[in-house]
Amino acid sequence: MNPWTLEPLNPRIPEPLIVALLTLILTLIYLPSPLLSQRHPAHEWHLLYLNVRDRLIPKEEAKTRLGELEPLLKDAYLQTLKSNDDERLYFPLKGYTSDSIGGKRGSGYQVQGYDFFDGNQHKGHPGHDIFIRDRDQDGLDDLTGRPVAVVSASPGIVVSVNINWEPSSPVRGGNYIWVYHPTKSRYYYYAHLKEVSVRIGQRVAGGDRLGTVGRTGVNAYLRRSPTHLHFTVHESKEGYPKPVNPYNELVKGSFFLK
Repeated sequence: MNPWTLEPLNPRIPEPLIVALLTLILTLIYLPSPLLSQRHPAHEWHLLYLNVRDRLIPKEEAKTRLGELEPLLKDAYLQTLKSNDDERLYFPLKGYTSDSIGGKRGSGYQVQGYDFFDGNQHKGHPGHDIFIRDRDQDGLDDLTGRPVAVVSASPGIVVSVNINWEPSSPVRGGNYIWVYHPTKSRYYYYAHLKEVSVRIGQRVAGGDRLGTVGRTGVNAYLRRSPTHLHFTVHESKEGYPKPVNPYNELVKGSFFLK
């Protein structure tokens, strides 16, 4: 017997079946991981958002698809909904208060010309920059010497994250997180993070740690930019995310974590 000759493991198995099984196995091995998980609506939202962010999909097509995904996100959330969910708005930086919000009385919120479906090329500044004590720009709080935790402002599902941002990347938000709050039809956006501690599809409660403040993003990376979190809230209007100003909620209705 030639030792270099491979004998069939079971001569009774038809050769076409063996070929088909090997083809299936190889397909599963080399299939990109996002495709394996896209059946979950959060993963599908993430893939759709990448196309929106990078302007790879027509606006109307993206709007239609997003409208189809939202009911699925709601269903996925309701399956794990807890009766004691805290609906208070948590201030998104642990150890900080509304005094850290940039501008005068929330003047940093400038929505003019903004459209969610303009992606990475959108106009306006439909959110608030919340600054930390970081004069040497090392990403650590000057008083504690520790990273500043970004916490979820509300319960919801993580629908998109970006990690491992590099200065050569054109993504303005750097390392970011999107969380969808199904019962309020709200999207919460946290940008310029250093570390991201959550994954797509993960269910979070208000006050849960999402990551840490950083200096990632096209403008936030520059020396002239003080270290901050960019925080934005959108409310879905028939599948169309429209920015809303959360300033009064952050000042008067937030729950602050020490």
